[in-house]
Amino acid sequence: MEQLNVRSPGRRLCTAGSGVLCKACPRATPCVGTRRCSVGASVILLVGYPVPSFQNVGVRLHYEVSGEGRPVVFLHGGTVNFQANYAAFGWPEELVGRGYQVVGLDFRGHGQSDKLHDAGAYGTANVAGDVTALLDHLGLDRVDLVAYSIGTAMALHLLQTVPMRINRVALIATGDGLIGLPPHEFSRILPALAAVVARSEYPKDLPRHVATYWNFIEATGGDRVALKAFAEARYPPLSVAESQRITHPVLVVSGENDLVLGRGPRLAGALGDAKYLEVVGADHFSLAADDSVRAAVASFISAQDH
Repeated sequence: MEQLNVRSPGRRLCTAGSGVLCKACPRATPCVGTRRCSVGASVILLVGYPVPSFQNVGVRLHYEVSGEGRPVVFLHGGTVNFQANYAAFGWPEELVGRGYQVVGLDFRGHGQSDKLHDAGAYGTANVAGDVTALLDHLGLDRVDLVAYSIGTAMALHLLQTVPMRINRVALIATGDGLIGLPPHEFSRILPALAAVVARSEYPKDLPRHVATYWNFIEATGGDRVALKAFAEARYPPLSVAESQRITHPVLVVSGENDLVLGRGPRLAGALGDAKYLEVVGADHFSLAADDSVRAAVASFISAQDH
């Protein structure tokens, strides 16, 4: 199946669930079966095409593949999906244009993957296990990883448990909490996320960086029960000693004003071979749309080729 992704600022997920539409699109119904937006937006739709998926221990997982070359697997943040976190901001075409194959996975509980309502079905080991199962399904021996927010916990777990399957890794919108340093550990921040997803109306009483997740769920049509279960699961940090044993090339990217996971200089310092990039003025969410971040990550991934 041919899959095309082109950049369209301000676009949102198609209401048909398998493509994208410009945010300003006046159509009341999705453009099912078409390839290019009927109102002239700079976006090619994927609607009307078979949805690629596979199963891991009975859980159906959606994925997308674009381009050819060395594979780069994208791991998204919580409450969103591959399309909303990456494709909407031009990440696939950046890497495909440099000669890579882009593989995007929707985590269990997110996007077009199965929505499980038991917290025991989530957690670092289960979600990271889906990534390994995807590599097996696609016959990929080794891949590069680009991970965002809670997706960085899965990436670190993979570096620790299946290092032979991983090349270079970019960890975006992450922080020192991933090695257990306060105050941005998942054990502290995820209870607030669980409270947000349970709200039926926008939580005006909560800090904006927390309430933003409510908007993400609305925009992507997220399953609130599944996402609450996802947030209630365990995502334990690596110890500093465990981090030091990771010798893969890693790029840690943090926003100066990230109030969700904070900044990651000590995380980068704890890893055996890591570089740290801090984006001035950026917050937890703006990094996904930052052209300089996308270019820096693409250059880091391609450094192995030189």
